[in-house]
Amino acid sequence: MEPLQDRYGYHLNPQEYLQALPRLASDLPSGAAAFAVDPDHYDFQGPRCVKDLELSKATLADDQGEISLELTLAPNEWKHASGLRICYSDVQSFHVDAEESDGTLPRLGALQLDEVLPHSSGISHEIAFTGGAILVVAADLEAAWE
Repeated sequence: MEPLQDRYGYHLNPQEYLQALPRLASDLPSGAAAFAVDPDHYDFQGPRCVKDLELSKATLADDQGEISLELTLAPNEWKHASGLRICYSDVQSFHVDAEESDGTLPRLGALQLDEVLPHSSGISHEIAFTGGAILVVAADLEAAWE
């Protein structure tokens, strides 16, 4: 994701990832594979594209030694009919990198692109926002539009 020169947007091109995805998907656990290969995932005009969602809540829980994470992503009022909930199982790491806020917009901003990749622990899921990024390493994920 590269900022445009006029600062009114970003140049987004998931094509390199999408070209590699058929090969990568066979190495992903079932939930992550279903989420990543969904044909609506990168349809920037579609109501089930992750672009423009905003993080509204993250819930981390430790249940008898297994850490779970739930991200709730709120819909963009001009694009989405519903938000997205992503639940990660057996989380190994969860990292947030956020830019300083000017107080007028959500700190992470709008989701731009994400990539789900195979990892020795199961998956890595990098989510790029206009104002930062989230990286999760986990055994698998389940995603639901609701």
